[in-house]
Amino acid sequence: MPKGGRRGGRVRDKWRDKQWIIVNAPQAFGGHPANYIPITDPETAKGRVIENTMYDYLKQDPAQHQTKVFVELDKIYQGTGTTIFKGHEYAKEFLRSLIRRGSSMVNYVGDYTTQDGYTFRVATVAFSQRRLNSSKKHKLRVIAHEFLLEKMPKLTIEQFIDDVTKGKLSMDLLGACKKIASLRHAGIKKSKLISTPESRAMKGAKVSGIEDEAKEENIQNVTSQ
Repeated sequence: MPKGGRRGGRVRDKWRDKQWIIVNAPQAFGGHPANYIPITDPETAKGRVIENTMYDYLKQDPAQHQTKVFVELDKIYQGTGTTIFKGHEYAKEFLRSLIRRGSSMVNYVGDYTTQDGYTFRVATVAFSQRRLNSSKKHKLRVIAHEFLLEKMPKLTIEQFIDDVTKGKLSMDLLGACKKIASLRHAGIKKSKLISTPESRAMKGAKVSGIEDEAKEENIQNVTSQ
């Protein structure tokens, strides 16, 4: 018997309380409708992360299924939601297909900021033709760091999204790393948005407000003594 049935009450159908909204892709992918999802409340739905593939957005090449894209609901108005890019990563099946016996996998992770102030945590991966010693692995990580340190400050957020999801940054990284060792693949396997100019401004304002309150409290304590 459904819960509440003994008392003769109706079982509440939560699905009837939900509303369906159209979710648009980020502007970097054209801003066209990409998902149709149910939400309970527009306010609580903000910040929800939605997973798609590059093929869902561009529908150009089946190989685009190899790249997952994560977007976050930003604003909801009259049944339509806008999104911001939160990051990407290689699909697990694609990453497993790159692994070979007798070769090395070299990972590197670092935080880098775009020209317009968006900070991303970027993870790179390289697969060699043969096993590599510790010295070459270290050199590949140094190359990855120097590459991102040079490239990221020159890119706007739109340019970074386009280059990282469509593979341009990975191709450039492969070219740089091939100077150190013979590689089968090198690329940016994952990115994650860490902070935006707006979030840092809000955090700074909050910290400033707390400091002002603390100063005022100290003044009051001194004057009361």
